[in-house]
Amino acid sequence: MRPAAAARHVWTASLAAATSLVSFRPPAAQTTATVDVGVSTVRYDGFLPSGAGSLTPAFTWERPGAAVTARGTYLRFESGRRSLQGLIAASLFTPPSLLPHRWRGELSLSAGGSSYADFASFWHATGEARLHFVTGGGGGAWIGGTGGRTSYGRAPRPVAVAGVGVWTRRAEVTVAASATRSIVGDTAYSDVGSTLHARRGRVEVDGSLAARVWSRGAGHGVYGEASATYTLGERTALFVSGGRYPTDPVSGSVAGRYASAGLRLRTALPRPRAIRDPKPLSRAPANGDGGAGFIARLEIQPAPDGTVRVVVHAPTAATVELAGDFTDWQPVTLRRTGEDMWERVLRIPSGVHRINVRIDGGTWTAPAGTTRAEDEFGGEVGIVAVP
Repeated sequence: MRPAAAARHVWTASLAAATSLVSFRPPAAQTTATVDVGVSTVRYDGFLPSGAGSLTPAFTWERPGAAVTARGTYLRFESGRRSLQGLIAASLFTPPSLLPHRWRGELSLSAGGSSYADFASFWHATGEARLHFVTGGGGGAWIGGTGGRTSYGRAPRPVAVAGVGVWTRRAEVTVAASATRSIVGDTAYSDVGSTLHARRGRVEVDGSLAARVWSRGAGHGVYGEASATYTLGERTALFVSGGRYPTDPVSGSVAGRYASAGLRLRTALPRPRAIRDPKPLSRAPANGDGGAGFIARLEIQPAPDGTVRVVVHAPTAATVELAGDFTDWQPVTLRRTGEDMWERVLRIPSGVHRINVRIDGGTWTAPAGTTRAEDEFGGEVGIVAVP
């Protein structure tokens, strides 16, 4: 298959998946899809700026330990020329029992293509292996390597990338830093940079800042991007983004600057899927009862200022997360405050709410201290009342 044809097939597949799911409720809690419709101004290095209309569908399927993502972008420029890009990627994590505690392995595969104005076409296929170490304080580090092939309308070139990274999460802010060395045929370059993700209420912000150094044939300099999303409702959001990005010899993108704004349509926000009979943790709790039937216990403590202190008792846990209708079912990491106590202060409206918890990245379960009820996906959630 020619590179241009590959790009069109990948884009078409992701468009079909995303648009069909926007119209219907996802069949499982781990399936989400979005379609971004917007306008952009783009200036590739060495060219004049140009306005464009954009359509970007994306589809994600995920479950504990695995994820698949498909994404496509269609740009229609003022000149009438068009640009197509598509990418499919999958990641698989090793089971927690395979490696020592706090260590996880990851294998990722990706394939994509792009074409511009029917004369510039790329394709690439790569595989990456990473080893992750997760600390007990909401952070971690990784080391990995990537190999594969890429082509720009000629014989494919080999791809080899080595990288290291660290990350930390505090409340709803995640900061990461990484350094990579890439060799693509006779081109070699290093990228050093950091990223930030923050969420507060209806607003999500993402940013990145990096530098390309020790480059042979891939350019030099500092680059960065930023985006903000404001949620209007369960299925709609507004977004703005912009910045400068470098040449990417792997995917075939040319360095440039851009600014975009538009409307995001999406499926209903995902609900965590829980099992009916939660399994005990792999490690026995500290009280020595062998872990039989052990479930994290939840307490809700309202405060006079309108906030709610959410406390989870989880002996021997390394990480504890919760998600509920009051977080739009987005995971929220709790902070350790004692030997077996984790907590977070949240603003939760008075009334009856649904909630689940997750221990050490395992399965979402209804915590003890709540009333269990079946959700619309055949799993269980905890029901709790906030005065």
